[in-house]
Amino acid sequence: MYTLIDSIGHWLPFTLLVFLRLSAMLLVMPVLGYATVAPRIRIALAVVITMIIAPVVGETFHTVYTSLLMLAVDGIREVFIGLLIGFGAKILFEAFRLAGSLVGFQMGLAIMNVADPTSQDNVSIIGNLWFLVIVLFFLLTDSHHFLIETLFASFKGIPIGRASVDPAAGQVLVREGGHLFELSIRFAAPMILFLLLSDVAIAFAARVMPQLNIFFISMPLKIGAGIYMVLVSLKIFQSIFGQFEQSIEQTVYNLMVGIKGAL
Repeated sequence: MYTLIDSIGHWLPFTLLVFLRLSAMLLVMPVLGYATVAPRIRIALAVVITMIIAPVVGETFHTVYTSLLMLAVDGIREVFIGLLIGFGAKILFEAFRLAGSLVGFQMGLAIMNVADPTSQDNVSIIGNLWFLVIVLFFLLTDSHHFLIETLFASFKGIPIGRASVDPAAGQVLVREGGHLFELSIRFAAPMILFLLLSDVAIAFAARVMPQLNIFFISMPLKIGAGIYMVLVSLKIFQSIFGQFEQSIEQTVYNLMVGIKGAL
């Protein structure tokens, strides 16, 4: 009887901590953390993975909690670590939303937004298209296996109850935030330049032919040119996806290294 109680007292704390970290990571990770994935599916996945990981983690877990406050502090820390790693894996995906917003503004579609089912927010049409395409590439190339590996690797690199966030982790997020803007501008630059040249051509035509109703033809012309460039841009995804995938993996690794106790 008392042996069973002692076993539960030792087993329950680290299992709860594993579940909290996994739940936090699944909440914000790309693909698995989108609103289109039902919360009960994420919870069920977190429970299943916890049952797999917890026995392994328990072999090296020797912390004895003498109060609920100690357990609550460690629980909050594990949630924060999970959110940090999950957000690091997700942040670069937003570069394509931003690039689409820039292009949509240049095309004259700034006020035309659509409801994005993944974020439940209104986003640019072009940005939502590019975002869905990059997610599709991510799934078709089995890159989402890296996310599953991260769920397991985080416990090996960052021991339960013994990790604390290093300032280097914050520096990684700030640096990747800058990389997000750089990637979005680099991806949108060809289309923006093409549309600017279209504006110059329209302005030149209006100058040499004053009788031309430039306001009537400029908008359809710019939208048509923008749609053509969007179709061309789909081929660019194949050339940049390898670098994009490496950037995500490097970001997650740097975050894990930036947390004390990581490899």
